[in-house]
Amino acid sequence: MSTLTPFGRRTAIKMGLAGAATMLAPRRARAQNPKEVKIALLVPLSGPWARQGILKQMGAELAIEDVNNSGGVKALGGAKLKLVIYDTGDSAEKAKNAAQRLVAQEPDVVGGMGSWLSSFTLAVTEVTERAELPWLTCRTRT
Repeated sequence: MSTLTPFGRRTAIKMGLAGAATMLAPRRARAQNPKEVKIALLVPLSGPWARQGILKQMGAELAIEDVNNSGGVKALGGAKLKLVIYDTGDSAEKAKNAAQRLVAQEPDVVGGMGSWLSSFTLAVTEVTERAELPWLTCRTRT
């Protein structure tokens, strides 16, 4: 019987960002060769859950820096990743509003991730699903 080797959060974030960019960007980028691929991060950066959101932001920034320093997304001609960050605040209503601002203000975002709390994630994914914007969420094991 073989066991799976667990990998760290940083590796998981890098794989998610690179995979999302590779799979999602071509639908918008076929006509032009993009210089950057925007990926959204919606997390609490204010309020009682700000520390967790800041940690997710730091991890995402490290992962994007690593991908960009490695030559970018090779499947897209070396396009660089760019992180677009929105604060979900301290309530599901504020998270929904952040998602609505994201969809309205960033039409060239190819996908997103985050929200951290399940109630925030539900509010955010209702908005992103209607906008047909792919969204990644992390599930933690307890």
